[in-house]
Amino acid sequence: MAIVGNLNVDLWVQTVNRFPAWDEEQIVNSARVELAGTAGYLILACRGLGIDAFAVSTVGDDLFGHFLRDQLERLGVGHQGIEIVAGEESPLSLIFVGEGGRRSILSTLGAHKYMDLDVVRRHAARIQPCREVFLCGNYLLPRLAPADVLSYAQEVRRRGQIVAFDPSWDPAGWGEQTRGHTYRLLNEVDVYLPNEEELTHLTGHADWREALREVVSLPREVVLKRGPAGAVYADASGWVEVPAFSVKVVNTVGAGDVFDVGYLWGRRMGWTPQRRVQFACALAAIVVSQPGARSYPDAATVLAFLNQHLWEPIG
Repeated sequence: MAIVGNLNVDLWVQTVNRFPAWDEEQIVNSARVELAGTAGYLILACRGLGIDAFAVSTVGDDLFGHFLRDQLERLGVGHQGIEIVAGEESPLSLIFVGEGGRRSILSTLGAHKYMDLDVVRRHAARIQPCREVFLCGNYLLPRLAPADVLSYAQEVRRRGQIVAFDPSWDPAGWGEQTRGHTYRLLNEVDVYLPNEEELTHLTGHADWREALREVVSLPREVVLKRGPAGAVYADASGWVEVPAFSVKVVNTVGAGDVFDVGYLWGRRMGWTPQRRVQFACALAAIVVSQPGARSYPDAATVLAFLNQHLWEPIG
């Protein structure tokens, strides 16, 4: 799987019960620095499931940039697709995690200001043999926004590759231009993986059902992530709703990205949409319920979890 998009450092701070006033200091439980961004969490989940994946992105020539490249080497993924932008900072997200896994995020762009199709095309030889090309974080990439990747998505599909798309949250406020370009791009997408908040803001419909009806005819498949309410698969022939698994949620950071990989893994297995979504929900549930340092489970662990929680076991 080729993952094209936002790779950055996450600095988690938890648990935040309230934000301090100006000039006030508070003590929290812990803080961690992680390989992250949508691309980072996708890589970690792929590695757990044994999917051969790599990222194409940009980082700065600073300490965080070296950290990201070193982490990819340590994982055995390699950093050949990660380009260093001289004189720029590496992208950083400060994530404040509250009770029940809620989060607020402050992010810097840094080297992501220079992530564009020229970067992507320099790695074409490695991307072209991949089964899926995952376009991610595009609302956070000024030069790789939906308008910029439309022709590239068309090119990828002509080669017979699967285009997966998870653009994340739009910090610019879901303007008409962004919405229009996203709708056009969705016509060239095989698997669209938004969460409920993202889809309702994109479409302008407060109700997720109305939002889903508006876009369901554009991509080949829509998989809507609804957090504690589960997830919904939809295509031109109908919808399948899957409830979430009941776990104690500790940290939801990266949960949607982990879900995405679980769904694509089930798709590779040739499962029905319901089974794919169940597997994805189970994978995300295992990850978000872990305190402290995370691990990303293999398929056998996820299947064992599923067989404990479903009336009808699956293999």
